[in-house]
Amino acid sequence: MGHYEVYGALGSPYSMKVRAAMRAKRLVHTWTGMTAEDRAGVMPNVKAPVIPVIRRPDGSWTNDSTPFLLSIEEEGRALLPPGPLARFACLLLEDMADEWFMKAMFHFRWFYAEDAKWCANWLMFDSLPNAGREGVETAAATIRERQISRMALVGCTPTTAPLIEASWRRACIGLESMATGPQRFLFGNRISLADLAFYGQLKVMSYDLTPMAWMRKDVPYLYRWLDHADDASGIEGDWADEIGAPVRFLLGMAGDTYLPFLKANADALEAGAETFSLTIEGGKYKQGVFRYQAKCLSSLRAEWAALTPDIRSRLDEWIGPGADILNA
Repeated sequence: MGHYEVYGALGSPYSMKVRAAMRAKRLVHTWTGMTAEDRAGVMPNVKAPVIPVIRRPDGSWTNDSTPFLLSIEEEGRALLPPGPLARFACLLLEDMADEWFMKAMFHFRWFYAEDAKWCANWLMFDSLPNAGREGVETAAATIRERQISRMALVGCTPTTAPLIEASWRRACIGLESMATGPQRFLFGNRISLADLAFYGQLKVMSYDLTPMAWMRKDVPYLYRWLDHADDASGIEGDWADEIGAPVRFLLGMAGDTYLPFLKANADALEAGAETFSLTIEGGKYKQGVFRYQAKCLSSLRAEWAALTPDIRSRLDEWIGPGADILNA
């Protein structure tokens, strides 16, 4: 078994997801929190300038967390529960955490002035550890302005703020029921890909001022669960025989929020539009179109089509009417 090199950032939810996954899988790896100097040598090895970046044992490079982790599913401990029903549920929830739950991460990080200042300073300290306080905070002001300017593109605006926060709290309450339930993780007493995707987003939010305060007050055991998920390499356990209530709750969220969001984006792309809007979570949501999220819907539809009718019928019950989106 070879040695993987993971290059990321402590403030990156996808970096945290991959690092925790490598630990859970018990694969030999090193972790490098990239400085600006490190980035100059690492980022030219991948096409898209996003992190984490992973160097495989064969010397090849990649940087998309989900395809990477799926490509090494057979190495080390599995992250997908056995059985087609649980596997699909896990993939759908992982996708929702990566593509919808992250809206809250981005919103909380840059919407509130105090949070934005704190987070930008923190991110730049990691990137420029030898720049001194003045150098870090000067650079932080630049990145803060740039990130705030991108908020509308990804759907984080004053109009969508109440919707995004409400959706995030709703999901966190469902995850709290998992953390305080009869099993340690979503699909049993061993960690799954879906757990790790939610963990990645929540881990960075657990340091951001506004979400940290709410989590510690309203979902304190989920807050503590993040430390359990951070390194599950020594946690033994079995997959559950049945789908538990927390998973069913989150699948319902996927049906009434995430899948309609993906469909609206895909429909807008097909129509040649630059933005799309829809009503979800009791409010109006709008953002720019993203081709990657259309790819996510296509992948989920392919997985759905491979299921037998009886399994799709059981999932239909939990996902609700939104499951029809998967049939297209």
